[in-house]
Amino acid sequence: MDDKFLKVAKQAAIQAGKVISDLYGKEHKLMFKTDNSNFATQADLEAEKIIVKIISEHFPSHNIIAEEKVRIDQKSPFTWAIDPIDGTISFASKMPFFAVSIGLLENNQPIIGVIYDVDRRDLYWAQKGQGAYLNGKKISVSKTTKLADAVIGLGIGSMERRRDKLEEYFFPLLEKIRYIYMLGGGAVTMAFLAKGSLDAVPNQAWIWDQAAAGIIITEAGGMVSDRFGNPVDWSTDYTEFIASNGLIHEQILEALR
Repeated sequence: MDDKFLKVAKQAAIQAGKVISDLYGKEHKLMFKTDNSNFATQADLEAEKIIVKIISEHFPSHNIIAEEKVRIDQKSPFTWAIDPIDGTISFASKMPFFAVSIGLLENNQPIIGVIYDVDRRDLYWAQKGQGAYLNGKKISVSKTTKLADAVIGLGIGSMERRRDKLEEYFFPLLEKIRYIYMLGGGAVTMAFLAKGSLDAVPNQAWIWDQAAAGIIITEAGGMVSDRFGNPVDWSTDYTEFIASNGLIHEQILEALR
Protein backbone atom coordinates (compact mmCIF):
# COMPACT_ATOMS: atom_id res chain seq x y z
CA MET A 1 0.00 0.00 0.00
CA ASP A 2 1.20 3.50 -0.80
CA ASP A 3 2.35 5.25 2.40
CA LYS A 4 1.76 8.52 0.56
CA PHE A 5 -1.98 8.03 1.10
CA LEU A 6 -1.55 8.25 4.87
CA LYS A 7 0.98 11.08 4.70
CA VAL A 8 -1.33 13.23 2.59
CA ALA A 9 -4.37 12.46 4.75
CA LYS A 10 -2.47 13.57 7.86
CA GLN A 11 -1.26 16.71 6.13
CA ALA A 12 -4.76 17.60 5.00
CA ALA A 13 -6.26 17.01 8.45
CA ILE A 14 -3.66 19.13 10.22
CA GLN A 15 -3.91 21.99 7.73
CA ALA A 16 -7.70 22.00 8.02
CA GLY A 17 -7.36 21.85 11.79
CA LYS A 18 -5.35 25.06 11.82
CA VAL A 19 -8.17 26.94 10.11
CA ILE A 20 -10.77 25.39 12.39
CA SER A 21 -8.74 26.25 15.49
CA ASP A 22 -8.38 29.88 14.37
CA LEU A 23 -12.16 30.17 13.99
CA TYR A 24 -13.09 28.25 17.13
CA GLY A 25 -14.79 30.32 19.82
CA LYS A 26 -15.95 33.02 17.42
CA GLU A 27 -19.51 33.77 16.42
CA HIS A 28 -20.57 32.03 13.21
CA LYS A 29 -23.23 32.53 10.60
CA LEU A 30 -25.12 29.24 10.40
CA MET A 31 -25.99 27.91 6.95
CA PHE A 32 -28.94 25.59 7.45
CA LYS A 33 -29.52 22.45 5.36
CA THR A 34 -32.65 20.60 6.51
CA ASP A 35 -33.55 21.79 10.02
CA ASN A 36 -32.09 23.90 12.81
CA SER A 37 -29.89 21.02 13.98
CA ASN A 38 -28.31 20.47 10.56
CA PHE A 39 -26.11 23.32 9.43
CA ALA A 40 -22.63 24.31 8.30
CA THR A 41 -20.39 27.20 9.24
CA GLN A 42 -17.74 29.07 7.27
CA ALA A 43 -15.18 26.92 9.07
CA ASP A 44 -16.74 23.76 7.60
CA LEU A 45 -16.52 25.20 4.10
CA GLU A 46 -12.98 26.53 4.45
CA ALA A 47 -11.71 23.30 6.01
CA GLU A 48 -13.33 21.20 3.28
CA LYS A 49 -11.80 23.40 0.59
CA ILE A 50 -8.32 22.91 2.05
CA ILE A 51 -8.68 19.14 2.38
CA VAL A 52 -10.06 18.68 -1.15
CA LYS A 53 -7.34 20.89 -2.61
CA ILE A 54 -4.53 18.92 -0.96
CA ILE A 55 -5.97 15.52 -1.88
CA SER A 56 -6.79 16.55 -5.46
CA GLU A 57 -3.28 17.89 -6.01
CA HIS A 58 -1.71 14.61 -4.94
CA PHE A 59 -4.32 12.18 -6.31
CA PRO A 60 -6.14 13.86 -9.22
CA SER A 61 -7.64 10.57 -10.45
CA HIS A 62 -9.35 9.66 -7.15
CA ASN A 63 -13.01 10.04 -6.23
CA ILE A 64 -13.96 12.43 -3.43
CA ILE A 65 -17.15 12.62 -1.41
CA ALA A 66 -17.27 15.35 1.22
CA GLU A 67 -20.07 16.42 3.53
CA GLU A 68 -20.62 20.02 2.50
CA LYS A 69 -20.31 20.43 -1.25
CA VAL A 70 -17.80 18.30 -3.09
CA ARG A 71 -18.62 15.22 -5.17
CA ILE A 72 -15.94 14.09 -7.62
CA ASP A 73 -16.53 10.82 -9.46
CA GLN A 74 -13.53 9.73 -11.54
CA LYS A 75 -14.64 6.08 -11.70
CA SER A 76 -11.61 5.27 -9.58
CA PRO A 77 -11.39 2.33 -7.16
CA PHE A 78 -10.19 4.90 -4.60
CA THR A 79 -12.68 7.18 -2.83
CA TRP A 80 -11.89 9.78 -0.17
CA ALA A 81 -14.69 10.28 2.37
CA ILE A 82 -14.27 13.64 4.12
CA ASP A 83 -16.02 15.37 6.99
CA PRO A 84 -14.25 18.71 7.49
CA ILE A 85 -15.85 19.20 10.91
CA ASP A 86 -17.59 16.23 12.43
CA GLY A 87 -19.47 17.78 15.33
CA THR A 88 -20.42 21.14 13.83
CA ILE A 89 -23.00 21.80 16.55
CA SER A 90 -20.31 21.29 19.17
CA PHE A 91 -17.93 23.56 17.27
CA ALA A 92 -20.50 26.34 16.93
CA SER A 93 -21.53 25.95 20.58
CA LYS A 94 -17.93 26.20 21.80
CA MET A 95 -17.98 22.61 23.04
CA PRO A 96 -14.63 20.80 22.52
CA PHE A 97 -15.97 17.68 20.81
CA PHE A 98 -15.37 18.07 17.08
CA ALA A 99 -12.83 16.66 14.67
CA VAL A 100 -11.62 16.44 11.09
CA SER A 101 -12.37 13.00 9.63
CA ILE A 102 -10.67 11.72 6.46
CA GLY A 103 -11.05 8.15 5.23
CA LEU A 104 -9.83 6.46 2.07
CA LEU A 105 -11.71 3.49 0.64
CA GLU A 106 -10.43 1.10 -2.00
CA ASN A 107 -13.20 -0.82 -3.76
CA ASN A 108 -15.62 0.29 -1.01
CA GLN A 109 -13.44 -0.89 1.88
CA PRO A 110 -11.65 1.54 4.24
CA ILE A 111 -7.86 1.31 4.01
CA ILE A 112 -6.75 4.65 5.53
CA GLY A 113 -8.27 6.64 8.37
CA VAL A 114 -7.27 9.92 10.00
CA ILE A 115 -9.20 11.70 12.75
CA TYR A 116 -7.84 14.99 14.08
CA ASP A 117 -9.30 16.02 17.43
CA VAL A 118 -8.64 19.72 16.92
CA ASP A 119 -9.15 21.06 20.45
CA ARG A 120 -6.86 18.47 22.06
CA ARG A 121 -4.51 18.39 19.04
CA ASP A 122 -4.75 14.62 19.01
CA LEU A 123 -4.09 12.95 15.67
CA TYR A 124 -5.44 9.41 15.31
CA TRP A 125 -4.58 7.36 12.27
CA ALA A 126 -4.59 3.85 10.88
CA GLN A 127 -3.52 2.07 7.74
CA LYS A 128 -4.83 -1.36 6.83
CA GLY A 129 -2.67 -4.04 8.38
CA GLN A 130 -0.45 -1.54 10.23
CA GLY A 131 -2.27 -0.91 13.52
CA ALA A 132 -3.83 2.26 14.93
CA TYR A 133 -2.00 5.21 16.45
CA LEU A 134 -2.55 8.35 18.50
CA ASN A 135 0.17 10.97 18.08
CA GLY A 136 2.58 8.23 17.03
CA LYS A 137 1.83 5.87 19.91
CA LYS A 138 0.06 2.59 19.17
CA ILE A 139 -3.43 2.32 20.67
CA SER A 140 -5.83 -0.51 21.34
CA VAL A 141 -9.43 -0.99 22.37
CA SER A 142 -10.56 -1.78 25.91
CA LYS A 143 -10.63 -5.24 27.47
CA THR A 144 -14.14 -5.03 28.92
CA THR A 145 -15.85 -8.40 28.58
CA LYS A 146 -19.27 -7.84 30.15
CA LEU A 147 -22.00 -5.63 28.78
CA ALA A 148 -22.96 -4.65 32.34
CA ASP A 149 -19.49 -3.10 32.77
CA ALA A 150 -19.50 -1.28 29.43
CA VAL A 151 -19.31 2.46 28.88
CA ILE A 152 -20.83 3.35 25.53
CA GLY A 153 -20.83 6.42 23.32
CA LEU A 154 -23.95 7.42 21.42
CA GLY A 155 -24.68 10.18 18.94
CA ILE A 156 -28.27 11.20 18.23
CA GLY A 157 -27.48 13.25 15.13
CA SER A 158 -29.83 15.70 13.44
CA MET A 159 -33.40 16.25 14.56
CA GLU A 160 -35.03 14.17 11.83
CA ARG A 161 -33.50 10.88 13.08
CA ARG A 162 -33.25 11.39 16.85
CA ARG A 163 -36.37 9.54 17.91
CA ASP A 164 -35.45 6.52 15.79
CA LYS A 165 -31.90 6.45 17.16
CA LEU A 166 -33.10 6.61 20.75
CA GLU A 167 -35.57 3.78 20.15
CA GLU A 168 -33.09 1.63 18.21
CA TYR A 169 -29.88 2.16 20.18
CA PHE A 170 -30.49 3.98 23.47
CA PHE A 171 -33.45 2.26 25.09
CA PRO A 172 -32.39 -1.35 24.32
CA LEU A 173 -29.04 -0.72 26.05
CA LEU A 174 -30.01 1.73 28.78
CA GLU A 175 -30.52 -0.76 31.61
CA LYS A 176 -27.88 -3.25 30.46
CA ILE A 177 -24.73 -1.14 30.55
CA ARG A 178 -22.78 0.93 33.05
CA TYR A 179 -23.14 4.32 31.33
CA ILE A 180 -23.89 6.11 28.06
CA TYR A 181 -22.02 9.24 26.98
CA MET A 182 -23.30 11.65 24.35
CA LEU A 183 -20.26 13.76 23.52
CA GLY A 184 -21.68 15.60 20.53
CA GLY A 185 -19.04 14.52 18.01
CA GLY A 186 -19.16 11.14 16.31
CA ALA A 187 -15.54 11.01 15.13
CA VAL A 188 -14.20 11.99 18.56
CA THR A 189 -16.49 9.43 20.20
CA MET A 190 -15.27 6.66 17.92
CA ALA A 191 -11.64 7.71 18.41
CA PHE A 192 -12.20 7.36 22.15
CA LEU A 193 -13.40 3.81 21.48
CA ALA A 194 -10.23 3.05 19.50
CA LYS A 195 -7.99 4.21 22.36
CA GLY A 196 -9.94 2.25 24.98
CA SER A 197 -11.86 5.03 26.76
CA LEU A 198 -15.21 3.70 25.52
CA ASP A 199 -16.26 0.12 24.94
CA ALA A 200 -18.76 0.52 22.10
CA VAL A 201 -20.46 3.02 19.79
CA PRO A 202 -23.71 2.04 18.03
CA ASN A 203 -24.57 4.49 15.29
CA GLN A 204 -26.10 5.30 11.94
CA ALA A 205 -24.40 8.08 9.98
CA TRP A 206 -23.07 9.20 6.63
CA ILE A 207 -20.04 7.49 5.15
CA TRP A 208 -17.89 10.59 5.64
CA ASP A 209 -18.65 10.39 9.36
CA GLN A 210 -17.54 6.78 9.74
CA ALA A 211 -15.07 5.64 7.06
CA ALA A 212 -12.00 6.87 8.95
CA ALA A 213 -13.28 5.53 12.27
CA GLY A 214 -14.02 2.14 10.75
CA ILE A 215 -10.40 1.39 9.89
CA ILE A 216 -8.99 3.03 13.03
CA ILE A 217 -11.23 0.94 15.30
CA THR A 218 -10.55 -2.35 13.54
CA GLU A 219 -6.80 -1.71 13.43
CA ALA A 220 -6.96 -0.96 17.17
CA GLY A 221 -8.36 -4.48 17.66
CA GLY A 222 -12.06 -3.63 17.67
CA MET A 223 -14.95 -4.82 15.56
CA VAL A 224 -17.50 -3.11 13.32
CA SER A 225 -20.66 -4.54 11.78
CA ASP A 226 -24.30 -3.78 11.14
CA ARG A 227 -26.87 -4.69 13.82
CA PHE A 228 -27.08 -8.25 12.49
CA GLY A 229 -23.35 -8.86 12.64
CA ASN A 230 -22.84 -8.48 8.89
CA PRO A 231 -20.00 -6.40 7.43
CA VAL A 232 -20.72 -2.68 7.15
CA ASP A 233 -21.95 -1.76 3.67
CA TRP A 234 -19.50 0.97 2.68
CA SER A 235 -20.95 1.24 -0.84
CA THR A 236 -23.87 3.38 0.41
CA ASP A 237 -23.78 6.99 1.57
CA TYR A 238 -25.62 6.24 4.82
CA THR A 239 -24.37 3.35 6.92
CA GLU A 240 -25.36 1.41 10.01
CA PHE A 241 -22.32 1.02 12.19
CA ILE A 242 -22.09 -0.98 15.41
CA ALA A 243 -18.54 -0.60 16.73
CA SER A 244 -17.10 -2.20 19.85
CA ASN A 245 -13.97 -3.57 21.44
CA GLY A 246 -14.98 -6.92 19.93
CA LEU A 247 -15.27 -8.65 23.29
CA ILE A 248 -18.80 -7.39 23.94
CA HIS A 249 -19.87 -7.18 20.32
CA GLU A 250 -22.23 -10.14 20.30
CA GLN A 251 -23.78 -9.01 23.60
CA ILE A 252 -24.57 -5.61 22.04
CA LEU A 253 -26.06 -7.19 18.93
CA GLU A 254 -28.22 -9.43 21.08
CA ALA A 255 -29.46 -6.46 23.12
CA LEU A 256 -30.30 -4.52 19.95
CA ARG A 257 -32.28 -7.45 18.53
